[in-house]
Amino acid sequence: MKKIIIMFCIGMLVTIGNAQMKKGLGFMFGTRGGGFIFSGQWQVKPDLLTGFEARLYDIKNDEELPVYNYYTGQYLNVGDRALFMVPVFGTVKWLPYEGKIANNFSPFVELKLGPVLAVDGKEEFQKWSKRWGKASTIITYGGQIVFGILFLQTGGSAISPSIGYEFLPMGIEVDGRKNYSGAAINITFSMSPSRR
Repeated sequence: MKKIIIMFCIGMLVTIGNAQMKKGLGFMFGTRGGGFIFSGQWQVKPDLLTGFEARLYDIKNDEELPVYNYYTGQYLNVGDRALFMVPVFGTVKWLPYEGKIANNFSPFVELKLGPVLAVDGKEEFQKWSKRWGKASTIITYGGQIVFGILFLQTGGSAISPSIGYEFLPMGIEVDGRKNYSGAAINITFSMSPSRR
């Protein structure tokens, strides 16, 4: 699996060549939590884009609830998990109907693969330095397959909502689970590359 991902990344770097990168920002909601997305894409062919995606994915517990403390006047999360993940995926986006639909949108299928850094803090501490100071980490591999629509805007920018399934097997038990896979909804806003 590691060799396939390394070959995929090298192949992606070779194919992008001198193309201009289109940067994107967005957010995602998954079965296990939510997070923010930063992405970059290069257009290899009219119907094919390659690139990368990095995310900060905050994992939530199924039983996590906000509770109001009447004595302190503050809200506390009961059953909170101090766990977040940083997936860094290489991406391939295929637009099967590019140029065949007379409008400003294109359906797409996207495949994402790459390493995932999971940081597991200490839930028993509320102070940031104690919770995350000596947090345990694990590096594993994950992926995502999504289906979505690319809405093209004037000036070359785009909005692309998508829905799919994310594979996040941990290999070992992390915060009570060995697998954080589940459905994912992504919304990314891509900016047009700068012209020189």
